[in-house]
Amino acid sequence: MKNFYAPFQPLLTDTGLRSFSFKMQQCPVSPGLRGIVHSYLQISTPKISDYPVIPDGTQALYVSKYGTMISGGLTRALELKLPSSGEYFGIRFFPGALRHLFRVNINEIGSGMIDGKFLPSPFITHLHETIFHYAGFHSRAKICDKWLLQQKARQPLNVFDQALDCIYKSSGNIKITQDLSAHVGVSSRHLNRLFQQHTGLSTKSFAQTIRFQHACKYLSEEPENSLKVALETGYFDQAHLLKEFKARLNQSPVPFFNRFTSDLYNRNAF
Repeated sequence: MKNFYAPFQPLLTDTGLRSFSFKMQQCPVSPGLRGIVHSYLQISTPKISDYPVIPDGTQALYVSKYGTMISGGLTRALELKLPSSGEYFGIRFFPGALRHLFRVNINEIGSGMIDGKFLPSPFITHLHETIFHYAGFHSRAKICDKWLLQQKARQPLNVFDQALDCIYKSSGNIKITQDLSAHVGVSSRHLNRLFQQHTGLSTKSFAQTIRFQHACKYLSEEPENSLKVALETGYFDQAHLLKEFKARLNQSPVPFFNRFTSDLYNRNAF
C-alpha cells in the first residue's frame, strides 16, 4: 500500500500533549521498516499521569524503566498509568504488521496489554534496560531500528493485505460478506481467522474500528456536531454514533474531547 494508514490518538495531538503537560519526540523508521513500523516516540512527563489510548487497530510496545508491555486488539479505551515523572518510550506498529517481524497470534493478547515477553525474541527481555541505558531519544530509536531490521522477514502480499487496503479505502464502511470477501476471493470465515490472528480483532470489528477512527478525527474538531459527523462517516444516524462512542470510550464526545483541550481535568486529577 502506497498510502499508509494514519492512526489517530487525541493525546498525541498538540492540544492533547499540552493538556497533559507532556512533551513528545517522534521520528520515522528506516526505509526497510516502512509499512511495518509506524514510528518511534518518547513521552516526557513532569508528574504521575494517566495515558489514555483509544482503539485504532494498531499494536504498540510501551517501554518504561520498569519493563515492556504490548497492546492487543483494543475495542475500548485503555487508561494507562505513568507511575512516575520521566521518560516513556514507544514503538507503534501498523495494523497486522507484526507478522513481518515475529511469529505471533495477536488474538492471544486479548483486548488489553500483556508483558512484552509475548514476542519471541530474546532481546525483548532486556529491551527496557537497553533503551534507558542511552540518554538520547534518537539513540534509543536507532537501537530499536537495528533490532527490528534483524527480525524482519517481510511476508508476501496476500488476501489479508488486499482486505486491509479495501477497509482503509472505504474508511471502514464495507460489507464484509457481500463486498470484502467477494473482492478478495475468500470466505468471510477464512478472512475472519486472518484478521483475528494478525490484528486481534474480527474483520467486522477491525472495519468498525477504522470507521470509528475517522469519526474521532472529525469529532475532535467538532465534538458538539455528532449528527454531521455521523452522516459523513457512514453511521446510520446520530444515535448510532453516540452509542458506539459511549461503548468504546465511556463518555459522549464533548466531555471526552474536553479532556484533551483543557488542562483543568489534569490539574485536578492528582
